[in-house]
Amino acid sequence: MKKITGVDILDEKIKEKLTTANIFKIFNRFIIPLITKPEQDFLEELEEYLMNELEPKVNLDHDVYELFPILGKVKLMQRLNAYKHVRRHGMRYEVLLAMAVSIIDPELDLARVVSGVIFSNPCFQYGENDKIKKIIDEVMSGEKIGCICITERKHGSDAVNMETKIEDKGDYLLVNGEKIYTTNGPVADYFIVYGVEDTNDPRGSMYQVIVERDFEGLETNRLGIQSVPRVHIGQTIFRDVKVPKENILGGRGLGYKNLFEGLVAERNAIIGSSLGIAWLVAIKALIYTNFRDQFGRSIYDFQAVSFPITKLFTELMAATELGFKTATEYRKVEKYEYQSKIIKYAAAFSSGTKFLASNLAYRLCYEAQQLCGGIAFTDNLMIDKALEVAKVQEIIGGARNIQLYLVSRAVKDMIRLL
Repeated sequence: MKKITGVDILDEKIKEKLTTANIFKIFNRFIIPLITKPEQDFLEELEEYLMNELEPKVNLDHDVYELFPILGKVKLMQRLNAYKHVRRHGMRYEVLLAMAVSIIDPELDLARVVSGVIFSNPCFQYGENDKIKKIIDEVMSGEKIGCICITERKHGSDAVNMETKIEDKGDYLLVNGEKIYTTNGPVADYFIVYGVEDTNDPRGSMYQVIVERDFEGLETNRLGIQSVPRVHIGQTIFRDVKVPKENILGGRGLGYKNLFEGLVAERNAIIGSSLGIAWLVAIKALIYTNFRDQFGRSIYDFQAVSFPITKLFTELMAATELGFKTATEYRKVEKYEYQSKIIKYAAAFSSGTKFLASNLAYRLCYEAQQLCGGIAFTDNLMIDKALEVAKVQEIIGGARNIQLYLVSRAVKDMIRLL
């Protein structure tokens, strides 16, 4: 599809205010009171690096993957897990990273989260041999790309009852099946694949393995998803793919446990990305409406503009504080990993926050377009681009009604206390 690049119609006095430095300046005034001093230092250093090293190389006509090595150079493909000499890590740092990268390039962060967190977190958690450690090093450098293969044509929300088969053949595992909506899949080097040995007992027979790009029988194709043209989302086919046993992350039955524990980390990272998109657009709308004159005054001075923007900021401040609280609660998953009540609590908490944050990002982008007017639909403000990425963020990790279902189920469980 041909890309459309339009003319620049943004007023110069507004353009000079709409810099990333100014966006971060306002962003920090809201965020700094919510975080610790080490987190503040990390955020400020991160923003400087992103503005000086990453942003000048962002090209909206190129895929995002060429930017991965820039992040990998300073260990910014993820900050959830401890890696090498990095001191500042944990879910709160990952949320800060996701917000800041999304402010620079929302599409980039979508792909980064999949490779750096959703793919890599299981490797950190369950990979113990030298082969897995080598894969981690390659993905953390940004030179190699990871993806995860869960959903199928007939099994999206119903991820448990998958049809992809993984059979133990003694010296190796044999994978057959098809996965779809595999973000990064068409260009990925490594694939975490979930499959079952017995479709009548998916929980008891689910495996979690790593398939490599050069394994015979692997085929990838790209899906036509126009919202994120710089991110490859695809179909992944396995035809008698042989997987060495050193590539097993979760053996028979453990794949099921690992799958659902991993979803909590996934949702938390997406929360950060969604909040970043929301802050990017909210601040752009605030700046634009304050410096855009109409009827002899800035349009922000009209209550029909200022009140809706204020309402959006109020919601966003509350969602951000909840996002940090959810990230803090993630520590309970790590500390009490074998206590099912804690896992269920964290899953419901992260699902509810993911619903709120991703839905708010989408609504905020849409409302900002209405408040800023026609220019918000052009590539001058890039609000429309943010809106498209927000739409995708709202459905990955589970569509919004799935998140509500998980919260609803957790709430209903309270009745058992009576």
